Amino acid sequence: MILYHRYNKIKFLYPGYNSHCIFEASWIYLLVSSCTEELMNRRKMQVVDHAFALFIEKGIMQTSIQDIIERAGISKGTFYNYFSSKNDCVSAVLEKLRYEARMKRSELQIGKDPSDIHILIEQIAMISQTSQKYGLSALFEEILHSHDKEMKQYVMYHRIIEIGWLADRLVEVYGEKLRRSAFEAAVIFMGIQQHLLFTAKNINQILDPKDVASTILLHYMSHIIECLVEKNTSVIDDEKLHVMKGQLMQEEVKQEDILQALDDFACQLRFTKSQAELSAALRYEIDQQPLRESVVNALLKPYVEAFRGSDGYDQSKDIMTMIWRYMRQ
Repeated sequence: MILYHRYNKIKFLYPGYNSHCIFEASWIYLLVSSCTEELMNRRKMQVVDHAFALFIEKGIMQTSIQDIIERAGISKGTFYNYFSSKNDCVSAVLEKLRYEARMKRSELQIGKDPSDIHILIEQIAMISQTSQKYGLSALFEEILHSHDKEMKQYVMYHRIIEIGWLADRLVEVYGEKLRRSAFEAAVIFMGIQQHLLFTAKNINQILDPKDVASTILLHYMSHIIECLVEKNTSVIDDEKLHVMKGQLMQEEVKQEDILQALDDFACQLRFTKSQAELSAALRYEIDQQPLRESVVNALLKPYVEAFRGSDGYDQSKDIMTMIWRYMRQ
């Protein structure tokens, strides 16, 4: 498709050229563009590596753009060609770390049985060892204790992604019965792991991350998961968790987005009388200006409850999330 558009553009600019020449010129253009983009990406990643090294040495807040420029041996113009700000550079560092962790986890799992708990232990140990090696926990804590709302939100996004990955893996290992409480199980696992490693560090005890992961998964988590599944002991509000994920991972919500979502939902599912009445009432209120937030808030819980146990439950929660975010923007 790109080649086709480039061919037509050259043909328009140079109508006297024959088709063969235009086709060759189009290929050369794409080849040069591809090589240039690859070179720029490689150089950008080199700057990201230099920035990461400085963040480890000095801390994120103590590292300036000038420090990164000098370490990378680039001009200020080149830096701003790659990044719009220091925060953009920090985001690139965290994104690269997340990408590399994802690749390593995938490599450990390729061709293996996803339900094999020992594969999960290997994956978790690898993440923990990488974090210890580079001091990633300290970097994240530095950001979370800063006053930078943008970066704090990015770290929270990063953590939600990681917890979500572990939640999905726990379901693969322990079965679909855990699905509803998987996120809470992942939070519990990470909390136990973090505090065991933290305590060991403070008493000068060396713990192997693999042994820690193995102990938690093979011994503690089986009992915890039994409680979550059989005794329904979950304490995290699933609906509020859904909203929080939406706030971290999505863009600004507009009134027309919500109205469209409500209309689409009504077309996709045959509503009961109660569901139809609540949907209509909610749609009417969202369409009002100014928005009567107290009325909308009073409608939201019964609206979602009306779909509990039906095929539309998850979609009703998505709509509730959109509305809450819309009211808090």
